Amino acid sequence: MKVFCALLLLFIFSLLYTLNLDFFREDLDFEIKGNYFHVDGIYYLRNNTDKDIKRLLFYPFPLDPLYGIVDSMQAIFLSDSSDCLIKTRENGFSFKVQIASGKAEKYRLSYRQKLLGNKAEYILITTQRWGKPFEEVNYRFFLPKEIKLDSLSYFPDSLKTVGNKHIFYYHKENFMPDRNMKVWFRKP
Repeated sequence: MKVFCALLLLFIFSLLYTLNLDFFREDLDFEIKGNYFHVDGIYYLRNNTDKDIKRLLFYPFPLDPLYGIVDSMQAIFLSDSSDCLIKTRENGFSFKVQIASGKAEKYRLSYRQKLLGNKAEYILITTQRWGKPFEEVNYRFFLPKEIKLDSLSYFPDSLKTVGNKHIFYYHKENFMPDRNMKVWFRKP
């Protein structure tokens, strides 16, 4: 019973914690290069209160036997180009957020993860913890032509081939992910 009460309080606290901070949009590029999966994008956060917000947020990485180490992590506050990366772990990193009352800010976050098999993944389902869908997302997935695509967890809105890459485009509004972004592929 004590464990249940503690978990319930933790859930309520985390819900209240995020109500005043709105994660409302992301514009991301995904790319498979060699034996690595690269993620790079702009994350949009809004302060819905009458007080400035300064806090840490945790950015998770997927863990799977087919994924190796994550490196090249960056977290940049775009308003002043400052590095806001605080602490890195095997399963993610923490970065500091500062947003003035009633304002929105953009953060550029990126990393590279070693691929040990024929699958890559970006965590999307953590959006459900924020309690509301994204207002908008824009994703581009770059895949070298020589790599054969087996499956994608989300069907793209369009596809273009530019040079030696296939580019899958996604645009969604009012988007509440029910699964992570995953790609299964075969190398020649």
